[in-house]
Amino acid sequence: MASAVAVSMVVMLAQTEGLHSAQRATARIDAIKTALTIGAGTGCAAASLLALRRQWLNEHTHVRQEAADAIAEFDARERRITELYTPAAGQLASDSAPVRLAGLYALERLAQDHPDHRQTIMNVICAYLRMPFEVIRPHSANAAASWDQERVVRITAQGILTSHLFVGGVRGDDSSWPLEPSPQESKFWPGMELDLSGATLFDLDFTGRRVEDAAFDEARFVGRANFAYAEFIGHASFDNAHFEQGHGHFLSAWFGLTISFDGTDFGNEQAVFDGATFTGMVFFDEAVLAAGVSFEAARGLANFNPSWGSVRRWPRGWTERPLGADERMPLLAPRFSRWPEINLPPGSPTWTLIVPDSAGHPTS
Repeated sequence: MASAVAVSMVVMLAQTEGLHSAQRATARIDAIKTALTIGAGTGCAAASLLALRRQWLNEHTHVRQEAADAIAEFDARERRITELYTPAAGQLASDSAPVRLAGLYALERLAQDHPDHRQTIMNVICAYLRMPFEVIRPHSANAAASWDQERVVRITAQGILTSHLFVGGVRGDDSSWPLEPSPQESKFWPGMELDLSGATLFDLDFTGRRVEDAAFDEARFVGRANFAYAEFIGHASFDNAHFEQGHGHFLSAWFGLTISFDGTDFGNEQAVFDGATFTGMVFFDEAVLAAGVSFEAARGLANFNPSWGSVRRWPRGWTERPLGADERMPLLAPRFSRWPEINLPPGSPTWTLIVPDSAGHPTS
């Protein structure tokens, strides 16, 4: 600022050298005033620049501090989750059934409160159920008691998994499927994947559950396995699974991109797929259907997404055909139907019927 005043004053005073004395005095005063004004303006500009820089530094420091606080908070939260997760997961290895149960419930609570960790905890519980377990109850008293306790733990683990896959939406007469979760169903965990390959499952109730992908390859379903109204959005596989002491019940189930029952043994009960919907590839190669299979009012999407392939291999004795020109899609029953009849005009090209093959007698 001083330099600006000095330079301005020298330049302006030099301009007054050729004036008469009276005019020169006046001009010098004006020159001094102007130089001081320039100096003041320069000082204000400098002060403004300094203020702007100070403001920028404050804001930059604040942003950096917020980022640092966010990282510290994230680290603290993750550290806290790890502190809770590690002992809870460790409890699953305990010899005591009550301790194992406590570990399951601790993991469930952790997943409910921290959505980002739900799939990991779902994987841990699935891994527990994939651990070997003998279906036949031992004869000795001590071994039988231990078996009974472990069975309770496993059924509890199944219940934890399925309770968070239930779609709690209520279907009205004019709504379509799949359902949307009810806003009140805060327990629903969307986008989950299950890997229960080789697991031993007792009286599994998967009614109305929704899962993104599911693997039940070589699983043993002991007792009734109910998949009525289940929704497999992506890929599902039951290859070489066994249904024992009960039947595989898939009433009005929804199958997405692929569903595979290759080599599946449905046991001595009829496999039920009445009202089921198949929207992608289907495989029943070498499926064992000793008591037959039912596809009453079942349907297949005619032009499904071929990205994963366009193959459908139905059980022996079954095929699919388009609707006739004046034929409506049959409804299993109004309360079991996924679509109201008004949305299915006669001869609709969207869906095909799953029907007995040309022989007219479906076989197992």
